[in-house]
Order: sequence, then structure tokens, then C-alpha cells
Amino acid sequence: MSIFSKLVKPYRRGEKNFERGRAAESRGDFGKAREYFQEGAHLVMAGVCYVRVGRDEDGLRVLRECLSRKEIPDAFLNAGYAAAKLGRAEEAAELWSGYPSWAGQRVVERALKEQVRLIRSGEADLGAACEAVARAVQEQDRTNARDRNFREAGRRTSEFRQGY
Repeated sequence: MSIFSKLVKPYRRGEKNFERGRAAESRGDFGKAREYFQEGAHLVMAGVCYVRVGRDEDGLRVLRECLSRKEIPDAFLNAGYAAAKLGRAEEAAELWSGYPSWAGQRVVERALKEQVRLIRSGEADLGAACEAVARAVQEQDRTNARDRNFREAGRRTSEFRQGY
């Protein structure tokens, strides 16, 4: 690690590693591609962390970049939240409406659909929308924790963030 590596922003490192992973994959070097993709996964986490610490503009930019590459449920959720915090109602509605149903997070999905409906009807208060989404995420986490321990015929009965 060079002295200059500390100056590179996390999202740029993630972008570069993603591109390197794709190049290695096209060369057939799947072991190296996996290493790069694992490093590049930090792109999503960087965006989520930016949003969580209130750096909404940075988080939105990073998460939009993630979404241009792959549909990741947490990226839709957090990018929409950042857009709402920034007062961009239509952008928040667009992002939240893209939340995929295959994620299996029913509580979050219902809350996002309701907030999109309110935004598009002009009845939404973005602060209240963010609060409702945050409560839904907490409720979904409790539901997932409860369901995680419940098994039926030796298999899990709930889906957990499948596909990414």
C-alpha cells in the first residue's frame, strides 16, 4: 500500500476493482476476478455507510453507480432514502419503486410502495417518509431474526437478501 492509496476515495477503489474483476473474468482468470469482485463489493457498503453518516450526496452518487451495474435491494433502499433526505421526492420515488420483490423483504417492500404512492400523489412529507422507511427496516430486521430460527422440514422458511 503506497502513501497515495489513502487519498483515493473508497467508491473509486470499488469502481476500479469492479472493472478489474470484469477484465479478469473476460480473460478467464476466475480466481483473480473473484478477488477483485470481493474488493469491489465495498462499493455498495461505502454508499450505505455514507448515507448512514449523513453524507447523502456522496452516498447517492455511489449507490447510483452500484445500481448501474446490478440491481441490489439495499442500494435501492438507501439511495432512495438519501434522495428523500436531500429533498428530491421524484428521485426517491423512482429509486424506491425499483426495489425488487425477489429480495423477499416484505415489510420493507410494503413500506416503500406506500411511500412511493404518497410521493406520487403529492401527499408525502419526505421527513415522515424517511422515518417510515427506517421503522420498516427495523421491523424487517426483527422479523428476519425471528424467522431465521424457525425451520420447517429442515429448510429456512424466509428468504434473506438473495442474489447479491
